[in-house]
Amino acid sequence: MKRYLPGIVILTAGILAGCTNQVNADPAKEINDLKKQIERLSIENEDLKNTVEEQKEALEVNNDYSIILAKDIEKYPQSLYKETTLDIDQDGEEEIIELYVNARKMENGLFAWDDGETWLLVVKDGEKTYPLFDNFVQLGSVDISTTTFDRKPGIVMLETWHSDIFIHKFTFDHETKGFVKETFYKKENINQQYNPPASYAFFEEAYELMELAFTEKAVKALEASDDNLQEQKDRAAIFDPILVDLWRAQWLFETVRLLNPDLHVSLESAVHLLNQMGMNPPTSLQMNQLRQVHDVFNDDESDKLIIEEENQIHPNIKEKLRKVNTILNGRNL
Repeated sequence: MKRYLPGIVILTAGILAGCTNQVNADPAKEINDLKKQIERLSIENEDLKNTVEEQKEALEVNNDYSIILAKDIEKYPQSLYKETTLDIDQDGEEEIIELYVNARKMENGLFAWDDGETWLLVVKDGEKTYPLFDNFVQLGSVDISTTTFDRKPGIVMLETWHSDIFIHKFTFDHETKGFVKETFYKKENINQQYNPPASYAFFEEAYELMELAFTEKAVKALEASDDNLQEQKDRAAIFDPILVDLWRAQWLFETVRLLNPDLHVSLESAVHLLNQMGMNPPTSLQMNQLRQVHDVFNDDESDKLIIEEENQIHPNIKEKLRKVNTILNGRNL
């Protein structure tokens, strides 16, 4: 804005100078014309101001845009948190995607979390390593998934700090031989709320975690004897791994809700049930609820979780989730 204001002042001064040179002009008409010109300049000035503000807002939305090139990693955080593969540069060979965290992984598979952790996200392509994210996250966490953006494979990363949420995407750029990082969602940025590819990726991640919790990990609980469920430490070894997956799934489903409200799923009742079973010896009713939910998830289902053309959860999955909610709320199917 400051670049435009001097021009306006000079132009206005020029108009005034011109008026003083017109000896025979009508003073009233001159003043009226001058007022009109000043009004026009004021409107133009306001338009320029609005344009600058719009550009500023656009820059604030996309202020985290960078190119990440390959480099050697001197030190990795102590634990591998997540690993997957994807042909992200579309050369016919899959690259390795790894997410590390500087937290100790205990024997039961859970992590010894602190108030903050260093997270490192890398893509390994042969001898090249691309550090996509390397930062300390205070009172938060990081998670990743893979998806496609405009038919181009990419990584979507969820980063949380306290109550703040950021979602980044990474795609490979053949021209620069590096990865493009772009932040396309911030919690306060309501204009960027809807993003189908990211919401679908996080939904699938959350559903897989929920399914794993209620099938494979629930078996140990369902097969446990009453004696093994009396001591708190024994219950923790049985129920904590289920709860960890449900907490992560709930967190991802909440992110899905922010990005795509039509895909909202709540795990509040499921988390409450498992919390109660871990705190005190489970009742026969609670064990029966867990067994019924386990049976629901063991049933055959559609290969698709989401009908993308309609932006809706697949009807078979909707019905499965309805059954689970009915069981957890103590009603008969």
